[in-house]
Amino acid sequence: MIYAKDDELQSHRRFSVVIATYNRRDYVCKTIDSVLAQTFNDYEIIVADDGSTDGTADMLKSVYGSRVRLVHHINQGSERTYQFGSSFASGQYLAFLDSDDLFLPHSLMTYDKIIRTLDAPPVILGSMMSFQEDMYNPPDADMDFIEVLKYRDYLSRDVSIGLAQSRIVLKRAVFEEANRLRGTTEPYILNDYRLMLLVGTYGPCVITKKPITVAYRQHGDQGSKKVGKMAEGVFQLIRAVRRREATAGQPRPFLEYAFLAGPIYEWSRKAIKSHGVWPALRLAMAGWPMVAVGATRKLWSRFHRVTSPIIIPYD
Repeated sequence: MIYAKDDELQSHRRFSVVIATYNRRDYVCKTIDSVLAQTFNDYEIIVADDGSTDGTADMLKSVYGSRVRLVHHINQGSERTYQFGSSFASGQYLAFLDSDDLFLPHSLMTYDKIIRTLDAPPVILGSMMSFQEDMYNPPDADMDFIEVLKYRDYLSRDVSIGLAQSRIVLKRAVFEEANRLRGTTEPYILNDYRLMLLVGTYGPCVITKKPITVAYRQHGDQGSKKVGKMAEGVFQLIRAVRRREATAGQPRPFLEYAFLAGPIYEWSRKAIKSHGVWPALRLAMAGWPMVAVGATRKLWSRFHRVTSPIIIPYD
């Protein structure tokens, strides 16, 4: 699905930064501060609290007051929380941010430059670095240019990238339309993979290579450390693809299968390392067609001309 660009973008803000949080009192302030430190100021911050029990809401009200819009509901998981927070957004684009991750100071400026230069693409993915706990050492930003890859849509890309919710920037109209077409289904565990499958046929899709825009915090309490839960999330995605309900647009089974090969391999390997042999076997049995398609596409890509990067100078 090629999503037509808007001729006129009339929303009040360029970006609505939507932060989903659950019992992240120790991290969320640094996350919010990274947004408030942006060199681009046409944004709003919406923090969606997923029923935290650690005093997060009271603390945020006390520290930030009206600078942050705080909305909360009973605990329903990350995917539902992002959907809930986005329902209050007024921005043209939604920039998602997990409450233990950080934006670099130039992140929103970079996304805005991409939007203005490449005719408002509906799907943008940022570039990401990882850091351990509080050992954050921000990279020196090369502010001479932006380097991106542009594809027909996300499923058509010819590069492998690690996904995280904090990398995803979507035109708000696309997010709303895709979720409307999806209908009411169970909430998904791997919400970032689910979201990119859902909007996978909207395009064009722009993937940022330089500069780094997102700092991904690794810590012991991450959901991604819970291998059994993550493996169940992959099963959810496999079922969605098999039922032809993974994308909001016309199903493209070959590309959807190829997309799932990565998480199937990743979480099977992690399950084996954590002595979870049964989850790994279940994934292998359920996902072998996806792995086969993924291997086929990878082999085909060796004979395919690689997409050339686009260089965008900063103003």
